[in-house]
Amino acid sequence: MTDTRPGTRPDTQDTPHRAHHAGDFADRWAAFWAAPDPARLGTLSHPEIVLHWPGRPEPIVGLDRWTAQVAGTLQRFPDLRLAVLAHALNEDVAFIGWRATATVDGTAAAWEGADRMRLVDGLVVESTVVFDTAGLRGRSA
Repeated sequence: MTDTRPGTRPDTQDTPHRAHHAGDFADRWAAFWAAPDPARLGTLSHPEIVLHWPGRPEPIVGLDRWTAQVAGTLQRFPDLRLAVLAHALNEDVAFIGWRATATVDGTAAAWEGADRMRLVDGLVVESTVVFDTAGLRGRSA
């Protein structure tokens, strides 16, 4: 039964359901980045994904190009790992705040960022990744 009192939202009954999906996606995202394998990107990403990446003038379009980007990044930073700091879901948009760690030029490095991802059937179709690249730009990787 829907609560129709003034000030109530009819969609509040969906809140636990939505929270479950936000947690499910964040769990799958965290599991991928805890042990990243480019071959498994299809478990998170739609084949026609569009990614907006810091420092790139054009988006990365398509799962093949995204897989190549992740593979290249892991070749440069084999111990790269991302951990979820916070997550939220608003309709079909997931937000994940994360902390990355990797060895860069022989030195342990850490940085934080966020992804805003539009989901269709639990897969990312569009993503905007935001993080400060300054700590990585001046290094020879």
